[in-house]
Amino acid sequence: MNPALLTTVQVVVVVTFAPLATGVVRRVKAFLQGRHGPPVLLPYWTLLTLMRKEMVLSTSTSWVFRAAPYVVLATALLSAAVLPLVARGGIAAPLSHMVVVAGIWMLGAVFLVLAGLDSAGAFGGMGSSREMTISAFLEPALIVTLASFALASGSSTVDGMLAIGGRGLLSRPWVLPALASLGLIALGENARYPVDNPATHLELTMVHEAMVLEYSGPYLALMELASMVKLAVFALLLVNIVLPAGLLTTATGIVALAAAPLVTAVKLGAAMVLLALVESSMAKLRFYGLPEYFFGSLFLGLTSLALGLFAGWL
Repeated sequence: MNPALLTTVQVVVVVTFAPLATGVVRRVKAFLQGRHGPPVLLPYWTLLTLMRKEMVLSTSTSWVFRAAPYVVLATALLSAAVLPLVARGGIAAPLSHMVVVAGIWMLGAVFLVLAGLDSAGAFGGMGSSREMTISAFLEPALIVTLASFALASGSSTVDGMLAIGGRGLLSRPWVLPALASLGLIALGENARYPVDNPATHLELTMVHEAMVLEYSGPYLALMELASMVKLAVFALLLVNIVLPAGLLTTATGIVALAAAPLVTAVKLGAAMVLLALVESSMAKLRFYGLPEYFFGSLFLGLTSLALGLFAGWL
């Protein structure tokens, strides 16, 4: 199968199912809380509704505010293209170097922060300040965690790191702390519990929502879609590390290609149910308690890296 086709199929499948994943996690959380919950297809209608609405822009905004939605969505789509989510060995797989991947996510965060500041609103500035604080803790933990996987797999690309996925984790148990660290990082990168509440509009707890508070219409739709795609990217990456079965490769045929959307939907649905269970079983941390959370993630990554180096010396 053509590597360019693999990458194209992956991006299309991830973007298509990303709103559905958000709808599933909202519905499951509502069920666990004893509520009926919104329809799982509501995110699709929300995006379509926002695309038809009028945009209202503050007079204080500049080109940064208008460019941020496109940059944030572009970074989400780029990560969906380079990471092994539906297929391995795609044409963009060489770009999945751990430093490049961390840079892609950081670029989106920087433009999101600049957009919050550019709106000249009190909430935007507060959310931007909090986001930069969180990013300062997240990025070192992310690099160290990916370095642990790189040491175990012998590859610096995330696509190559999946060589240790599945049964490979059992033969390298020292990678398991890094897997737990990546899970903690995923919650922080996607503004989920216990780092942030994605459904709140309370000024004392907002982080991500504060930065996009001034957006409306199609710009807000782009921001929401970028957030949904990023959540799907992290969920599929974590699932594929644990269970890489079903990933497309250049050697797979038409039958596997046709089954890829179904396999991806099952993996994504299972990850969203687990996310709903995790978020429903814990409270949001106070902002000044977040350093302990991220230091815990960094400690797990460093532990895995140190154990891997020690195992290599034996």
